[in-house]
Amino acid sequence: MGYFDTLIEKFEDNPALEEAFGKHIHWGYWENPDNATGTLLDFAMAANNLSQLVIKTAQIQDAVSILDAGCGFGGTISLLNDSFHNLNLYGVNIDNAQVERARKKILPQNNNNIQFINANACDLPDFNLLFDYSIALECIFAFPSREIFFQQVRKNLKPAGKLIIVDFIINPNMRKFWLWFENQILSKLITDTYGSKATNQVKFIGIKEYENIAKNTGFKLEKVIDINKNVQPTYPVINKIIVDNFSDLITAKGLEIFSQFNLINYQILVFSS
Repeated sequence: MGYFDTLIEKFEDNPALEEAFGKHIHWGYWENPDNATGTLLDFAMAANNLSQLVIKTAQIQDAVSILDAGCGFGGTISLLNDSFHNLNLYGVNIDNAQVERARKKILPQNNNNIQFINANACDLPDFNLLFDYSIALECIFAFPSREIFFQQVRKNLKPAGKLIIVDFIINPNMRKFWLWFENQILSKLITDTYGSKATNQVKFIGIKEYENIAKNTGFKLEKVIDINKNVQPTYPVINKIIVDNFSDLITAKGLEIFSQFNLINYQILVFSS
């Protein structure tokens, strides 16, 4: 069984682990990567910083509606709830255990409305409202289809709405090799190690593919922000956890090596509707 499949159960025995992953299940962001300490607490702060950066990039203000697809434990929604007023916040996640934890841990304040829903991001429920923003922070690579997700978001987004994606982007120079590596090796390694709740499949794409998806679904790619160097301190922290629990050095180091050589880049993509 993969690591994230048993993560909530591990929290009871390991408070430090809960400190690191109790709110966010995504990479960390360091403004100055040289200042990273390699501790779980430092990583937790960096993961929080990444959500803050996404919120800042989206230019979110009071009194708007936001859909967080693949919301995990609701860390980004928690930050929004603390920082803004009169928001409609909807978090959708396919893992009901994570949804239940978010419901218990995150209570509305500042006159905000919060709903956590167990659902598939490629088959969104009827929300009875349209959103100003939709966010998919480091989760879309595990969705059954990016294009279907974009279609689903487009139907639920206001005409001037924005979609913010955080994803691992493939360098076009290695696309052919990556397709082979992903299909033959990486999907199984990541699913076995991280667990089916983290991802049932792996599919990374490049910017050109994103531009085509956007064009086909009524979006335009407005901005690309490369933060690959700022997330590098994540890998030693994550790798130690994976190796300690599964002795799986190949999976732990594989993505890190691709990232270090800019063959995979960690980026924030902003789409307008």
